[in-house]
Amino acid sequence: MSDPKYDVFLSFRGEDTRGNFTSHLYAELCRKKIETFIDNRLGRGEEISPALYKAIEESKIYVIILSEHYASSSWCLDELTEILKCKDIYGREVIPVFYKVDPSNVRHHQRFGDKVDAWKASLTQVAGLSGWDSEKTRPESTLVTEIVEDILKKLSSCFLSDYEGKPGIDMHIEQIQSLLLLELPNVRITGIWGMGGIGKTTIASAVFEKLTTQFSYKIIILNVQQEIERVGLDHVKSKYLSQLLGEDIKSSENNFSFDPRLKRTTVLLVFDDVKDADQLKDLIGTHSNFGQGSRIIVTSRNQQVLQNANADNIYQGKGTDAIQCIFLNMKEIKKVQLHADTFKKMHNLRMIKFYNYFGNGSNVTFHAFLKSFPNDLKFLHWEYFPQRSLPKDFCPENLATLNMSYSDLEQLWEGIRRYAPARVCSGRGVQVLLLSGDRVRRSLALPNLKRLNLRYSKKLIAVPDLSFCPKIEEVILSGCVSLTQVNSSSFLNNLNLLFLDGCTELKSLKIHSNILSRSSGSVVLRDCHNLETLLISGRIDHVVLSHNFFYGYSKVEEMEAEIKLNHEGNYEIGESFLDTVPSINDTCLLDISKCKSLTCLPAELLNLKFLTEFSLRGCLKLEELPEIKETMENLKVLNLDKTAIKELPSSLLHLVGLQELSLQSCTKLKTIPSSIGNLSKLLKLNLAYCASLETFPNSIFKLKLTELNFEGCSMLQTFPEILESAESFAHINLTKTAIKELPSSLHLLVGLEILSLQSCRNLKTIPSSIGNLTKPFKLDLTYCESLETFPSSIFKLMVKRLDFEGCSMLRTFPEIPNDIGCLSSLTELSLQGSSIVNLPESLAHLSSLKSLNLSDCKLLECVPMLPPNLNQVLAFDCPSIKRMVLNSCSDPGEGTFKFHLTNSQELDATSLSNIVEEACIKINDDAYWSVVFCFPGGAVPCWFHYCCKGHSVTMKKVSPNLCSKNRLIGFALCALEA
Repeated sequence: MSDPKYDVFLSFRGEDTRGNFTSHLYAELCRKKIETFIDNRLGRGEEISPALYKAIEESKIYVIILSEHYASSSWCLDELTEILKCKDIYGREVIPVFYKVDPSNVRHHQRFGDKVDAWKASLTQVAGLSGWDSEKTRPESTLVTEIVEDILKKLSSCFLSDYEGKPGIDMHIEQIQSLLLLELPNVRITGIWGMGGIGKTTIASAVFEKLTTQFSYKIIILNVQQEIERVGLDHVKSKYLSQLLGEDIKSSENNFSFDPRLKRTTVLLVFDDVKDADQLKDLIGTHSNFGQGSRIIVTSRNQQVLQNANADNIYQGKGTDAIQCIFLNMKEIKKVQLHADTFKKMHNLRMIKFYNYFGNGSNVTFHAFLKSFPNDLKFLHWEYFPQRSLPKDFCPENLATLNMSYSDLEQLWEGIRRYAPARVCSGRGVQVLLLSGDRVRRSLALPNLKRLNLRYSKKLIAVPDLSFCPKIEEVILSGCVSLTQVNSSSFLNNLNLLFLDGCTELKSLKIHSNILSRSSGSVVLRDCHNLETLLISGRIDHVVLSHNFFYGYSKVEEMEAEIKLNHEGNYEIGESFLDTVPSINDTCLLDISKCKSLTCLPAELLNLKFLTEFSLRGCLKLEELPEIKETMENLKVLNLDKTAIKELPSSLLHLVGLQELSLQSCTKLKTIPSSIGNLSKLLKLNLAYCASLETFPNSIFKLKLTELNFEGCSMLQTFPEILESAESFAHINLTKTAIKELPSSLHLLVGLEILSLQSCRNLKTIPSSIGNLTKPFKLDLTYCESLETFPSSIFKLMVKRLDFEGCSMLRTFPEIPNDIGCLSSLTELSLQGSSIVNLPESLAHLSSLKSLNLSDCKLLECVPMLPPNLNQVLAFDCPSIKRMVLNSCSDPGEGTFKFHLTNSQELDATSLSNIVEEACIKINDDAYWSVVFCFPGGAVPCWFHYCCKGHSVTMKKVSPNLCSKNRLIGFALCALEA
């Protein structure tokens, strides 16, 4: 893990807050000199870039602005998931801001896609964190101010963790603080003097970070001399003044004496690597230019420079023998040449940190191969290390952290060789990497190593046997694309994190059961496309599989794996295993999704009582499940989506605690066992797109399901009779099935609220019993191309919309009874694209109908008296229509009326006259503010007084009285289209 580069990372939905709240917050953060990462790209792709992942990892605090559409963006949700991952792993601070949204709504947001589980978990987690609510902290300016103050407090508390592990840093800070005499009200200059490379910049930066919240204005300028040579003294001076005061100060204006603000407040200035006292005096002037209590820290390699600059006191660094820490930021350094014996005499060196934010590791060169590192080194962090191995005599028994990500390492130490062993665990001839010679084995003993990070070391072919690292807690080998095998993690009792995501050549992995026995354990195998063998060794009496185990498997697109859990792989099931249920964590999850080569499961796997969730989603070759031998009370979720399952075992009834069963896209599944009716706790059953499913048992209606989804089951032809009343079923989705008819017992689904029959192309009739359903109802019959009629009892339903669009065989519309009961709620009726010939006179009984769509009814001839309260009639392209009668007793309602009748040349004169008359009435009715009529005709009505030919109308000499207050009602326009 790299040290944080940014103080704050802003996560937000651009279209919601970029131009308002986020911009105000970012401006205030910048004004307070808080280093903030903000992604200002307006057009962003579907996936987060590696640079953005790196920025997230290199930030101390995450501010998540949860706005209205934040949870609708896959980009934002992926970003949020990565942020929370860093929070869990690195202990970073997360500050949620609920901007014009309710935290409880964020927690229960439902609009997700393929990554639904991870996104739900992320939103639920962030909504539960303590944060800021824009509805409770007002006005917005106060909210911004208080958030920034909160961030400053958290940054101050982050100081200790930022510099934890830098040997001797506390001692340096304390000594310099004592020289600063912060309790005195005067202005003081303190110098830090010493040779190059002994940590002057690191010490000054640490003091600056610790004291920054005590000063109103503060700034640190690194490499002053280098900047002066590059851009000139005046530019450096104006630049730091601009940053200090938060405004653009031109070079011609950079005289301190003219800006009284600096004299009225405390200032903290750090000037690093100053070589000329006169230049320093020009930069800062005199003590009187700053407010009482201000402090100026200057680092230099020349003691005389500090004395000539009137430093009040000077802190002296030591030589190489006293060096405890080396810190090089390669972003700021063009080129570094190191001698082979650079570190030879640094006997007290405890930490080395080389940072390369932009991958310019090539800027570090060696006269010869690096010969040595101090053996007392505790912390080695060298990104983009340019050599193929570490010195062979390096024996760092005290090393606690080794971080050499993005390196050119092929192996950590010389002496590792490759050979073909006589016996390989996987039995597939996989080559094993071992250490040669006992001497090398002894030299590689790392008894205190806790963290090993070699991520994206793309040339790495081998890592040491981790058994020599008994205290190791984290092993991060992500993106090591040349790594083919990781030695066994046996005896690693403290291992919590094993990250192997992106190790595309890794073929086998053997892990110990220890990591599975801790809730904090994480094994990441995402994008291990060639993984063939996974062996779990050790005795398993008690297993806790946290949500992190196999994290990322569900994202793999090309995973090929064979999961071996048997005695031959040193996998043992202890005698007490089945008796440990009371002590098992109830959030136990096993996710081996998208293992595309997996063909069968061990019989024991579905009989492990500790499982609460089990996912085999995307195991394309898995054709059957093993029989379930004993009752399983803990398994709540079973996901078999996109497997090759042909049938479910009848022993499914033993899953008595099952609440969710998903079989979506199981294209070979033909039947469902009747024993499914015994799963009394089952609440969700998803059978969508089971393309071979032909039927299902009526015992399914014994369940307490709220939704039954058969969408896309293209072979499903029969819907069984319902034998008893079922209250829980609220939604049944039969979209795109081959259903021919529904059972007469449909009315026994007394709780049914939604029935989706869209594109049921074989459905011919609807049972009359449907009218006995009493709940508010939604019925979708669109594109039921074989539907010829429907019962009049349908008008008894409490339905607001009836849509028969695309029902091309529908020819008859039943009479509507005088007592239509609940159909008074019907407001929309669409017969678009149907074959209706005549509508009944009783259509006028639909007194609540507001919209009638008859478009594309090619055979429609007669439309009798329309319902009285319509405000929209659409009859585009109705070539056969001869008669249509508008209701002159219509209620203006909302004050709008639309009437479209096109391609209707057969319309009789009486109907046309009725339409023209009705148009005149409505246009002149003050209750309407918008009236649109479009109908066949050959002349403009005579009551339009201003007429002209062409494509425009010009009004001349309009009377001033016409436009006076309370007189102008509106304009009526009529156009004749040739």
